[in-house]
Amino acid sequence: VWYMDTYTNSKVVREYKSIADFISGLESRTYYLPFKWAGTNHVVYNGSLYYNKEQSNIIVKYSFETGRVLAQRALEYAGFHNVYPYTWGGFSDIDLMADELGLWAVYATNQNAGNIVISQLEPQTLEVLQTWNTEYSKRNAGESFMICGTLYITNSHLTGAKVYYSYNTKTSTYEYMDIPFHNQYFHISMLDYNARERALYAWNNGHQVIFNVTLFHVIKTEDDS
Repeated sequence: VWYMDTYTNSKVVREYKSIADFISGLESRTYYLPFKWAGTNHVVYNGSLYYNKEQSNIIVKYSFETGRVLAQRALEYAGFHNVYPYTWGGFSDIDLMADELGLWAVYATNQNAGNIVISQLEPQTLEVLQTWNTEYSKRNAGESFMICGTLYITNSHLTGAKVYYSYNTKTSTYEYMDIPFHNQYFHISMLDYNARERALYAWNNGHQVIFNVTLFHVIKTEDDS
């Protein structure tokens, strides 16, 4: 478990060997990053931390093993520093996430009228492999998470939030949905999917909350329209 306190003006990452150690505050190691971060939308993937460098659209790959930056790359045209955050603000312009298919960045650009852009990234070099433009406003999104190449978006970060929209990168299609999202402590400021655990991890008004996810595969028959 890795813990990064606050959404700006910090370089300190705290490591815990288990959820139990995290709950009890038993820290195993501390890392001091070379650059401060922006937002709460960072991800640990294959032993490295991927995060948004403060006041920039630069993505940084930092190795926990070596304590060094392995790669840096600007995310072209991506808004930053509260230009296109999620509804709660907090410099959450660039959301990095990982799922069963790899590493992703979710952000917005002027070129896409402030709507959400999805890019799949090459984990070693941070090169953009492919990009999809959606029609969902980043500023109207509460949070989002990626499962099996599909981006799911909530319509709020507050009580009453729903999973409202999804975009499938395999088919380049979207749909609206109406799935209630239990917001127990009233204010979500981080939400991401853990493919290994098949769970959503959320930071909910000072509480770390884990939601188990069950994936259903819809099988269409010839009778379906």
